[in-house]
Amino acid sequence: MEETPNWNTFLWALHELGGSEDFVDIEKVFWRCFELAPQRFSWRTRHDLPDYKKCAKALQEAEARRPPLLIKTGDSFGRQLSVQGQEWLAANAKRLRAQLKPGRVVQEPRRRPRSRMLAEAEQVATFTEWCVDRIVPTEKWRMAEVLRCSPDSDTAVWRNRLDTLQAAAHAADRKDLLEFLDAVASTHRNWFGGD
Repeated sequence: MEETPNWNTFLWALHELGGSEDFVDIEKVFWRCFELAPQRFSWRTRHDLPDYKKCAKALQEAEARRPPLLIKTGDSFGRQLSVQGQEWLAANAKRLRAQLKPGRVVQEPRRRPRSRMLAEAEQVATFTEWCVDRIVPTEKWRMAEVLRCSPDSDTAVWRNRLDTLQAAAHAADRKDLLEFLDAVASTHRNWFGGD
């Protein structure tokens, strides 16, 4: 499924809070964005706290759309969906409802280091082939591509790269990638310093 830009989440949150009919305080919208996609709108180091700058940037990006999708109050704290904003939401409601439904984890943006690392690992042919046939690679160089290291790197490097990727996959709830990494680690223990 395609990545949801944060400004899309802002518009959807505003819509959910009645922004088609009335002005809604931006802080309420920011909080709803955080509830819908905490990995997107939280601090890097405190996932239990919304990051005001990320929320404000989503608002700014929504306001930069042409034609204007938002109307703002005189005090600058309230926002309402313009006619164009309501039409945009009607055209995108099915997609946003699916991407932002309760219980669905909205991944952090790919530009963050952890997301970029996961995206890179998931694009390597070794992983995509495993997703189809569930055959663990036998050539060490193929796994080196996934871990972004040399096949002849020290086992400590291999272990560290594996641990880092497993932790990122677990945090992002990427079960298929975790299953792949576990299968490789148990099949080729010697690659990672095991016996």
